[in-house]
Amino acid sequence: MKAQLLTLFALFTAWPAAAADTPATRSPVIYVQAWLGALDTGDDSWQASDTQTGDSVLGDLGTLPFGGGAGQKLWGTGAWRIGFEGGGLGSWKRNTTRFRRASNGSTSVRIKVDSTYYSLGVFTGGVVSVNLSRYVRLYAAGGPSLTWAWLQDDGNDDNTATGVDFNNENDGSFVAYGRAGIEFVFDNGITFGASVRHADDDFSFGDAGDLKLDEPLYLLTIGALLLDQ
Repeated sequence: MKAQLLTLFALFTAWPAAAADTPATRSPVIYVQAWLGALDTGDDSWQASDTQTGDSVLGDLGTLPFGGGAGQKLWGTGAWRIGFEGGGLGSWKRNTTRFRRASNGSTSVRIKVDSTYYSLGVFTGGVVSVNLSRYVRLYAAGGPSLTWAWLQDDGNDDNTATGVDFNNENDGSFVAYGRAGIEFVFDNGITFGASVRHADDDFSFGDAGDLKLDEPLYLLTIGALLLDQ
């Protein structure tokens, strides 16, 4: 994630001359985006305890699909603008997790758990945007993010190989997020682009263990420039 943000920061500072050539306009402008993306959970992102042996075991939820959107309101003249954004995102996935033992270097599968994970989150933050040309802009945003997640047991009581015993669990995470992206703007106001988002979300699911989502979320965006002066 740090590499992506550093690259975009370099882009912000590498083209001041090109950005200065864009025409000055009145304020404000409003962009809206719809998102579709994915986050690859780490191999040891889900840590739980084997209730049969007491051993600590590690697993993951694979790749989580995400959908959502955001709106940005920006002020300024010329290429550089500042403002704020707000939006929401969610994820849903049914998954079979094969836990492995977390000690003694063992990689053998100890437990298999069927579960359904889903989450909903909202966020708001400040935005800095720069137009590289009439048709291309870069932006970076950051602020507080609140996410609530649920983990549902999908009938593991019928599986004698299961050693993680839990019911339906839920927990919230309130952390800072960062997001950076590039967006292409057509003459008719339609936009598309890509962005990367990062937040260190931690969820404590009681008997189901702890889940940490600290990998980058990669997003494709499509939207519109709603208010152009």
